[in-house]
Amino acid sequence: MIAALRKITTTAINLVFPPSCVHCGREGQLLCHICVSESTAVLQNVCRLCAEPLAKPGMCSRCVAERPWIDRLYGSFLYETLVASAIKALKFDDKRALGTILGGMFNTEVMDRSEADVIDPVPTDSSRLRSRGFNQPGLFARMLSNRMEVAFGGDVLVRVGQTIPQSKQPTAAAKHGALLGAFEVRASRVIAVVGKRILIVDDVFTTGSTVKGCAAALKAHGASWVGVAASAVQPIGSLIVMLLGIVRLDPELGNECPC
Repeated sequence: MIAALRKITTTAINLVFPPSCVHCGREGQLLCHICVSESTAVLQNVCRLCAEPLAKPGMCSRCVAERPWIDRLYGSFLYETLVASAIKALKFDDKRALGTILGGMFNTEVMDRSEADVIDPVPTDSSRLRSRGFNQPGLFARMLSNRMEVAFGGDVLVRVGQTIPQSKQPTAAAKHGALLGAFEVRASRVIAVVGKRILIVDDVFTTGSTVKGCAAALKAHGASWVGVAASAVQPIGSLIVMLLGIVRLDPELGNECPC
């Protein structure tokens, strides 16, 4: 009911007020071509599991030590660019048309070589699905399924119980802890997992806690390979730099000054 009412309201507003770019405000499009052209794509010389910048493609020392459940990360854009504005507007402002735009911006050139058998979105919990009316990774996954001509899983994974949104978790450790056992493969879909190469789709990749939880569940039920496709990535290194920029050092006091 809430989702349907929100959709009707949004449609009515769009009829009265022309759409404007969610990033720069230019009228005419929800995401203007200028902002799209200025967005920063993920470079080739990054860690293939977390997108941390490297001197050459490979794996960073942290991922070598952690040996995460995922086998490959395919990130399209850096989160600090306009993609962040678009994803937030899609998730929280019901700008559903952005799902088609963002889905079309995924870089599938490398993903096409993944030889994935199934594309499956990260599931959301039932309460957020009811209030939002849709699951944004689901929108992206359907588009990628069509673009790459790979089977759409859709309901292979299910979220077990409700969790605090990852954006509200205080630390990376809290994010990992909150998602331990949070995902499971549906009993009726186990046969669709065994021996398969599965590409999980999410909107944002930061610490990777969500997709690692999904990958762990899939591999526990026999998946042979699990990759991740994310619209935007925020490598941990860039996240740390951003946080340090918020708190600068005051040379007079000799300590951190939150001004």
